[in-house]
Amino acid sequence: MKQNQVAEKQNTALALAGQFEEDADGGFETADSSAYAIPFLTILQAGSPQVKKSDGAYIKGAEEGMLFNTVTQQVLDGAAGVVVIPCAYKRTFIKWAARDSGGGFKGELPPSDPQVQAGVTDPDGRMIDGDGNLLSDTRTHYVLVLDDKGGYQPAVISLSSTQIKKSRQWMSKMNGIKLIRPSDGTHYTPAMFSHTYRITTGPESNDKGSWFGLKVETLGAVESAELYRAAKAFRDAVSSGEAKEQPQQAAASPAFNPDAEDAY
Repeated sequence: MKQNQVAEKQNTALALAGQFEEDADGGFETADSSAYAIPFLTILQAGSPQVKKSDGAYIKGAEEGMLFNTVTQQVLDGAAGVVVIPCAYKRTFIKWAARDSGGGFKGELPPSDPQVQAGVTDPDGRMIDGDGNLLSDTRTHYVLVLDDKGGYQPAVISLSSTQIKKSRQWMSKMNGIKLIRPSDGTHYTPAMFSHTYRITTGPESNDKGSWFGLKVETLGAVESAELYRAAKAFRDAVSSGEAKEQPQQAAASPAFNPDAEDAY
Protein backbone atom coordinates (compact mmCIF):
# COMPACT_ATOMS: atom_id res chain seq x y z
CA MET A 1 0.00 0.00 0.00
CA LYS A 2 1.36 3.42 -0.96
CA GLN A 3 2.19 5.99 1.71
CA ASN A 4 -0.62 8.36 0.69
CA GLN A 5 -3.11 5.47 0.82
CA VAL A 6 -1.96 4.57 4.34
CA ALA A 7 -2.34 8.17 5.47
CA GLU A 8 -5.81 8.39 3.91
CA LYS A 9 -6.90 5.19 5.66
CA GLN A 10 -5.63 6.45 9.02
CA ASN A 11 -7.42 9.79 8.58
CA THR A 12 -10.65 8.00 7.68
CA ALA A 13 -10.37 5.79 10.78
CA LEU A 14 -9.82 8.83 13.01
CA ALA A 15 -12.76 10.67 11.47
CA LEU A 16 -15.00 7.64 11.88
CA ALA A 17 -13.93 7.20 15.50
CA GLY A 18 -14.87 10.81 16.13
CA GLN A 19 -18.26 10.20 14.54
CA PHE A 20 -18.78 7.15 16.75
CA GLU A 21 -18.13 9.29 19.83
CA GLU A 22 -20.43 12.06 18.62
CA ASP A 23 -23.29 9.61 18.09
CA ALA A 24 -22.76 7.75 21.37
CA ASP A 25 -25.87 5.82 22.52
CA GLY A 26 -27.70 6.57 19.27
CA GLY A 27 -30.56 4.21 18.52
CA PHE A 28 -30.97 3.12 22.13
CA GLU A 29 -33.12 6.10 23.16
CA THR A 30 -36.33 4.11 23.70
CA ALA A 31 -34.74 0.92 25.03
CA ASP A 32 -35.40 0.24 28.71
CA SER A 33 -34.19 -2.61 30.91
CA SER A 34 -36.73 -5.00 29.36
CA ALA A 35 -34.87 -4.76 26.05
CA TYR A 36 -31.77 -6.45 27.41
CA ALA A 37 -30.90 -9.85 28.81
CA ILE A 38 -28.32 -10.19 31.57
CA PRO A 39 -26.27 -13.25 30.67
CA PHE A 40 -25.59 -16.09 33.04
CA LEU A 41 -21.99 -17.21 33.34
CA THR A 42 -22.25 -20.96 33.88
CA ILE A 43 -19.84 -23.88 33.98
CA LEU A 44 -20.25 -26.46 31.22
CA GLN A 45 -20.53 -30.02 32.51
CA ALA A 46 -20.26 -33.38 30.77
CA GLY A 47 -24.05 -33.38 30.38
CA SER A 48 -24.36 -29.84 29.02
CA PRO A 49 -25.95 -29.63 25.53
CA GLN A 50 -23.17 -27.30 24.39
CA VAL A 51 -20.53 -30.06 24.65
CA LYS A 52 -22.58 -32.78 22.91
CA LYS A 53 -21.96 -32.95 19.16
CA SER A 54 -25.30 -34.71 18.69
CA ASP A 55 -27.21 -31.85 20.33
CA GLY A 56 -28.59 -28.88 18.42
CA ALA A 57 -27.12 -26.55 21.06
CA TYR A 58 -23.60 -27.91 20.49
CA ILE A 59 -20.87 -25.26 20.25
CA LYS A 60 -17.71 -26.11 18.38
CA GLY A 61 -14.76 -26.27 20.76
CA ALA A 62 -16.92 -26.41 23.89
CA GLU A 63 -15.67 -28.75 26.60
CA GLU A 64 -16.69 -29.56 30.15
CA GLY A 65 -15.07 -27.17 32.60
CA MET A 66 -15.36 -24.18 30.28
CA LEU A 67 -17.26 -21.05 31.25
CA PHE A 68 -20.31 -20.32 29.10
CA ASN A 69 -22.06 -17.00 28.44
CA THR A 70 -25.74 -17.81 27.92
CA VAL A 71 -26.45 -14.65 25.87
CA THR A 72 -23.40 -14.32 23.61
CA GLN A 73 -23.00 -18.14 23.47
CA GLN A 74 -19.28 -17.58 24.03
CA VAL A 75 -17.23 -20.32 25.68
CA LEU A 76 -14.19 -19.37 27.75
CA ASP A 77 -11.25 -21.37 29.03
CA GLY A 78 -12.11 -22.40 32.58
CA ALA A 79 -8.47 -22.79 33.59
CA ALA A 80 -7.59 -19.23 32.53
CA GLY A 81 -10.90 -17.94 33.80
CA VAL A 82 -12.24 -14.41 33.76
CA VAL A 83 -11.73 -11.33 35.91
CA VAL A 84 -14.86 -9.94 37.54
CA ILE A 85 -16.02 -7.18 39.85
CA PRO A 86 -18.80 -8.44 42.16
CA CYS A 87 -21.56 -5.85 42.45
CA ALA A 88 -24.51 -7.38 44.30
CA TYR A 89 -25.72 -10.61 45.89
CA LYS A 90 -29.02 -12.29 46.71
CA ARG A 91 -30.28 -15.63 47.99
CA THR A 92 -33.41 -17.25 46.56
CA PHE A 93 -34.94 -20.69 46.11
CA ILE A 94 -35.46 -21.82 42.52
CA LYS A 95 -38.47 -24.10 42.09
CA TRP A 96 -38.00 -27.01 39.68
CA ALA A 97 -41.01 -29.12 38.75
CA ALA A 98 -41.01 -32.75 39.83
CA ARG A 99 -39.57 -34.96 37.10
CA ASP A 100 -42.65 -37.18 36.98
CA SER A 101 -44.68 -34.10 36.00
CA GLY A 102 -42.37 -33.01 33.21
CA GLY A 103 -39.70 -31.09 35.11
CA GLY A 104 -38.60 -27.56 34.26
CA PHE A 105 -38.30 -24.13 35.84
CA LYS A 106 -41.35 -23.05 37.88
CA GLY A 107 -40.29 -19.83 39.56
CA GLU A 108 -38.09 -18.12 42.08
CA LEU A 109 -38.95 -17.64 45.76
CA PRO A 110 -37.39 -15.59 48.58
CA PRO A 111 -36.21 -17.48 51.69
CA SER A 112 -39.15 -16.03 53.64
CA ASP A 113 -41.78 -17.48 51.28
CA PRO A 114 -44.24 -19.85 53.03
CA GLN A 115 -43.51 -22.54 50.41
CA VAL A 116 -39.85 -22.44 51.39
CA GLN A 117 -40.61 -22.33 55.10
CA ALA A 118 -42.83 -25.40 54.74
CA GLY A 119 -40.32 -27.32 52.62
CA VAL A 120 -38.99 -30.65 53.84
CA THR A 121 -35.67 -32.38 53.22
CA ASP A 122 -35.75 -35.62 51.23
CA PRO A 123 -33.37 -38.59 51.77
CA ASP A 124 -30.93 -37.04 49.27
CA GLY A 125 -30.71 -33.84 51.31
CA ARG A 126 -32.75 -31.76 48.86
CA MET A 127 -35.59 -29.44 49.86
CA ILE A 128 -38.98 -30.48 48.48
CA ASP A 129 -42.31 -28.65 48.65
CA GLY A 130 -45.72 -30.22 49.24
CA ASP A 131 -46.18 -31.01 45.54
CA GLY A 132 -42.84 -32.75 45.18
CA ASN A 133 -41.14 -29.81 43.47
CA LEU A 134 -37.46 -29.24 44.17
CA LEU A 135 -36.64 -25.97 45.97
CA SER A 136 -33.01 -25.31 45.12
CA ASP A 137 -31.19 -22.98 47.52
CA THR A 138 -29.46 -20.57 45.12
CA ARG A 139 -26.89 -17.85 45.72
CA THR A 140 -26.76 -15.26 42.93
CA HIS A 141 -23.76 -13.01 42.35
CA TYR A 142 -24.13 -10.04 40.00
CA VAL A 143 -20.79 -9.15 38.44
CA LEU A 144 -19.06 -7.13 35.76
CA VAL A 145 -16.90 -9.36 33.57
CA LEU A 146 -13.79 -7.46 32.49
CA ASP A 147 -11.94 -7.93 29.21
CA ASP A 148 -8.31 -7.28 28.38
CA LYS A 149 -9.17 -4.06 26.53
CA GLY A 150 -10.68 -2.28 29.50
CA GLY A 151 -14.27 -3.12 28.60
CA TYR A 152 -16.86 -4.86 30.75
CA GLN A 153 -20.17 -6.70 30.58
CA PRO A 154 -22.71 -7.41 33.32
CA ALA A 155 -23.35 -11.07 34.10
CA VAL A 156 -24.90 -13.33 36.70
CA ILE A 157 -23.17 -16.23 38.45
CA SER A 158 -25.75 -18.52 40.05
CA LEU A 159 -24.50 -21.07 42.59
CA SER A 160 -26.43 -23.90 44.21
CA SER A 161 -26.01 -27.41 45.59
CA THR A 162 -22.29 -28.20 46.05
CA GLN A 163 -21.36 -24.67 44.96
CA ILE A 164 -23.08 -22.93 47.86
CA LYS A 165 -19.91 -23.34 49.90
CA LYS A 166 -18.04 -21.49 47.12
CA SER A 167 -20.49 -18.62 47.42
CA ARG A 168 -20.01 -18.50 51.19
CA GLN A 169 -16.24 -18.54 50.81
CA TRP A 170 -16.41 -15.73 48.28
CA MET A 171 -18.68 -13.66 50.50
CA SER A 172 -16.28 -14.22 53.41
CA LYS A 173 -13.34 -13.12 51.26
CA MET A 174 -15.13 -9.91 50.34
CA ASN A 175 -16.35 -9.16 53.84
CA GLY A 176 -12.88 -9.90 55.22
CA ILE A 177 -11.24 -7.05 53.32
CA LYS A 178 -10.56 -4.14 55.65
CA LEU A 179 -9.21 -0.70 54.86
CA ILE A 180 -8.04 2.07 57.17
CA ARG A 181 -9.63 5.51 57.31
CA PRO A 182 -6.86 8.13 57.01
CA SER A 183 -8.88 10.52 59.17
CA ASP A 184 -8.88 8.48 62.37
CA GLY A 185 -7.13 5.17 61.65
CA THR A 186 -10.24 3.05 62.14
CA HIS A 187 -10.99 0.07 59.92
CA TYR A 188 -13.95 -0.31 57.56
CA THR A 189 -15.24 -2.84 55.05
CA PRO A 190 -15.14 -1.41 51.51
CA ALA A 191 -17.98 -1.97 49.07
CA MET A 192 -18.25 -5.36 47.41
CA PHE A 193 -17.44 -3.70 44.09
CA SER A 194 -14.14 -2.23 45.31
CA HIS A 195 -12.06 -5.29 44.37
CA THR A 196 -11.52 -7.63 41.44
CA TYR A 197 -11.47 -11.44 41.47
CA ARG A 198 -10.47 -14.16 39.04
CA ILE A 199 -13.08 -16.85 38.44
CA THR A 200 -11.77 -20.22 37.24
CA THR A 201 -13.04 -23.80 37.27
CA GLY A 202 -11.67 -27.09 38.52
CA PRO A 203 -12.72 -30.74 38.82
CA GLU A 204 -14.62 -31.85 41.92
CA SER A 205 -16.28 -35.05 43.05
CA ASN A 206 -18.24 -36.77 45.80
CA ASP A 207 -19.89 -40.16 46.24
CA LYS A 208 -22.55 -39.17 43.68
CA GLY A 209 -20.15 -38.38 40.84
CA SER A 210 -17.80 -35.75 39.44
CA TRP A 211 -18.22 -32.30 37.93
CA PHE A 212 -16.46 -28.97 37.48
CA GLY A 213 -16.85 -26.32 40.17
CA LEU A 214 -15.99 -22.69 40.73
CA LYS A 215 -12.76 -21.25 42.11
CA VAL A 216 -12.38 -17.64 43.26
CA GLU A 217 -9.09 -15.78 43.65
CA THR A 218 -8.78 -12.27 45.07
CA LEU A 219 -6.74 -10.03 42.76
CA GLY A 220 -6.79 -6.53 44.22
CA ALA A 221 -8.52 -3.18 44.39
CA VAL A 222 -10.28 -1.70 41.37
CA GLU A 223 -7.86 0.78 39.82
CA SER A 224 -10.17 2.51 37.34
CA ALA A 225 -12.62 5.16 38.53
CA GLU A 226 -14.78 4.45 35.47
CA LEU A 227 -15.01 0.75 36.34
CA TYR A 228 -15.84 1.55 39.95
CA ARG A 229 -18.66 3.87 38.87
CA ALA A 230 -19.97 1.27 36.42
CA ALA A 231 -19.95 -1.44 39.09
CA LYS A 232 -21.73 0.84 41.54
CA ALA A 233 -24.32 1.72 38.90
CA PHE A 234 -24.95 -1.98 38.25
CA ARG A 235 -25.37 -2.54 41.98
CA ASP A 236 -27.93 0.27 42.08
CA ALA A 237 -29.77 -1.15 39.07
CA VAL A 238 -30.00 -4.57 40.72
CA SER A 239 -31.12 -3.10 44.04
CA SER A 240 -33.85 -1.03 42.38
CA GLY A 241 -35.09 -3.94 40.28
CA GLU A 242 -34.18 -2.18 37.03
CA ALA A 243 -31.66 -4.93 36.24
CA LYS A 244 -33.13 -8.38 36.71
CA GLU A 245 -31.99 -11.75 35.46
CA GLN A 246 -34.33 -14.38 34.08
CA PRO A 247 -33.38 -17.78 35.53
CA GLN A 248 -35.49 -19.62 32.96
CA GLN A 249 -33.10 -18.42 30.23
CA ALA A 250 -30.46 -20.76 31.59
CA ALA A 251 -32.64 -23.43 33.15
CA ALA A 252 -32.12 -25.88 30.30
CA SER A 253 -28.42 -26.21 31.08
CA PRO A 254 -27.24 -28.73 33.71
CA ALA A 255 -24.52 -26.18 34.42
CA PHE A 256 -27.23 -23.90 35.77
CA ASN A 257 -29.13 -26.62 37.64
CA PRO A 258 -26.55 -28.76 39.47
CA ASP A 259 -29.35 -30.67 41.19
CA ALA A 260 -30.34 -32.25 37.88
CA GLU A 261 -29.55 -35.94 37.51
CA ASP A 262 -27.07 -35.36 34.69
CA ALA A 263 -25.34 -32.35 36.22
CA TYR A 264 -22.53 -34.36 37.78
